[in-house]
Amino acid sequence: MIPFILLFRKSLISVFGILVTCLTFSAAAADISFTEQERLYLQNAPVIKVHAEKSWHPFNFTEHNQAKGYSNDLIRLVARKAGLKIQFVPGYHWNDYLGMLENGEIDLITNIKITPEREQYALFTQYNPLKAIDGLLTSNEKSHYADFKYLKDKNIAVVRGFSYEELMRTHYPEINLLLTNSTEESVEQLVLGHVDAVLDSYAVLNYYIQRYFISGVKNVPLFDHYVFNHLHQYMGVHRSNPGLRDILNKGLLAVTDEELVQLQKKWSISEEQNEQFVDTSFQQKMPEFSETERRYLQRKGDLNMCVDPNWLPIEGIRDGQYVGMGADFLQLFKQRIANEVHLIKSSSWTETLQLFKEGKCDFIPVISRSEKRERYLDFSYPYLRFPQVLVTKKERSIHKLEQVLDKPLGIVKDYSYKDVFEENYPQGNLREFSSQQAGLNAVESGEIYGFIDSLPVMVRQIQKYYPELKIADKFEHKYALSLAVQESNRVLLGVFNKVIASISVRQHEEIINRWQPLVYDKKNSLTWLWSVLAAAAVICFIFVWRSLLLTRTNRQLLDMQEKLQQLAMRDTLTGLPNHYYSTEVLNKEWARARCSKLPLSVVMLDIDHFKSFNDQYGRLAGDSCLIELARRLQEVINRPADLLARYSGEEFIVILPETSDKGAQALTVDLFAVLQRWALPHKGLPSSSVLTMSAGCATLVYDDKYQADELLRRADSALFKAQEKGYNQMVQYGNN
Repeated sequence: MIPFILLFRKSLISVFGILVTCLTFSAAAADISFTEQERLYLQNAPVIKVHAEKSWHPFNFTEHNQAKGYSNDLIRLVARKAGLKIQFVPGYHWNDYLGMLENGEIDLITNIKITPEREQYALFTQYNPLKAIDGLLTSNEKSHYADFKYLKDKNIAVVRGFSYEELMRTHYPEINLLLTNSTEESVEQLVLGHVDAVLDSYAVLNYYIQRYFISGVKNVPLFDHYVFNHLHQYMGVHRSNPGLRDILNKGLLAVTDEELVQLQKKWSISEEQNEQFVDTSFQQKMPEFSETERRYLQRKGDLNMCVDPNWLPIEGIRDGQYVGMGADFLQLFKQRIANEVHLIKSSSWTETLQLFKEGKCDFIPVISRSEKRERYLDFSYPYLRFPQVLVTKKERSIHKLEQVLDKPLGIVKDYSYKDVFEENYPQGNLREFSSQQAGLNAVESGEIYGFIDSLPVMVRQIQKYYPELKIADKFEHKYALSLAVQESNRVLLGVFNKVIASISVRQHEEIINRWQPLVYDKKNSLTWLWSVLAAAAVICFIFVWRSLLLTRTNRQLLDMQEKLQQLAMRDTLTGLPNHYYSTEVLNKEWARARCSKLPLSVVMLDIDHFKSFNDQYGRLAGDSCLIELARRLQEVINRPADLLARYSGEEFIVILPETSDKGAQALTVDLFAVLQRWALPHKGLPSSSVLTMSAGCATLVYDDKYQADELLRRADSALFKAQEKGYNQMVQYGNN
């Protein structure tokens, strides 16, 4: 009976969840309250020109002349809610778009960081629709370079015009910059060995690593870097257009949380995925130390550590022993290094820091980074992250930290969050205490209004010792905790970075779950049961109705399945295989090439100046041209395994299994001969009076560093070179 009740309870919760979602959506879909000036702008505004980047997956990219990605879907949603008409402007590099916005050639950039240089010509929305974690891509042996001081006199690739360029020149003038036109080009420069690192979005870098099966690299998320992690991305308009900025603000505000979550899931950029800071390629592996690191550990012998004695469940000293999450991670550290670790005891965090400054400790296992501490400490990758919270008396009304800045608040002496607080809230009234207990006692007595500390620490204190207190606010910023060594001890830092990277996600989660205190509401009321029983009949009716509806729909779908399969594989105009089908064939041929070890070739064909052909002779003539050209080209493709497909618009692709570069060139010559014999008039060409085309050829023998898309990229690059050279010619990748 109990499982039955639980099932219905879950069903009721789901029904209520759907109802709430529907109500929220209805509220969001309601008319936005515009000012009279904004309504006039919407009535008279022309189509808003929006930038659409070539290749910044998964946020903003162009595929088959369609603007795709999270940012482009979001502006479509905002435009629909606000009543804006938008038109994407694709085909340019990022630096070009910045110049176009400055010159008024486009109206909107959908994902842009605020920098002093850009503020001279752009206005930015109040709401930041995108929080993309920055990443640093290096080779494995250089993975400890996440701290930029180690990249002095080395080379970093950044996209020309990205905010990274301005920030790197300001904060790291000693690091050499290689400016590229795209993230893809930056990654290629790293693979070729021309640079030591690539700075870009963590998610975008991951996309190219996975797309091209790049091995031997390390992508490090810069969660808490003081330069790169704190700049969110906004929508930007020209300074002369504040009306559009205000309308975008209201449109963004009308987007519901549910809609944002759906977009994040669609493009796989949910916050939980972006915060996986442990590289899974290291899971279940022991760290591989360099010869220098092994000699250091042998000479060093025993290591001494200092800890916070009163910060459970994160860490603490009880009965002379180190306990807490930090202690469990220390056990994993000890499994990976042979050195004994001795605890140097202290009675307070202030004493811990003093012992470290005196050189009595080799490392601190759990500590947060700050600019002041960087003067005498070096920090590892963050491996623990917790939000900070505000604790007050239960009778206090619900509020945010910003609403009580005029009241006295407490924090433990020498905690680094004090610097963050004073920087963000200089008007605040912050007092320091020797321990959490002293601060929470001051809250109970009314000496201070609230106390600030880490979430798991405060939950444990409230549940065990302070039942009359509550967590009033949880801050968005998550506090990152690292391991720290003496500033000059870079070898030991490298050892610990490798040790931390070798800890699997599963091991990490087990430790957190073991110590994370449960937050729950102790209510024994069973009033929900009556609601469950009352809703049971409704739920059953919904299930029956849904089953009948699905049965009828499935019958219709089965009738259409065969037709849809045909449509999915064929281009409706030419009858050739379409883009989707050619991609499937290329992937299969790439897999076959892995076994055969024989070359695989791809030829990309593009009709020269086809737009002018359509403009001069009409679109019907253009369609007839494509149909006849497809028929003539198909006559040249003789081998059963070869495939000719319409790739997009006026572009065709030929897939040639077990074909060398010379074989691909020979076939392309035959294809060009078809056009010469046809001699279809095209008076719009600058150098010919008949229809011509350009071709790019690429050939690869299977290499596990790449996937099939690499052939497409190379063929497309060669095609671009052919068009650059004057059209009506063929270029082989690597010979251009």
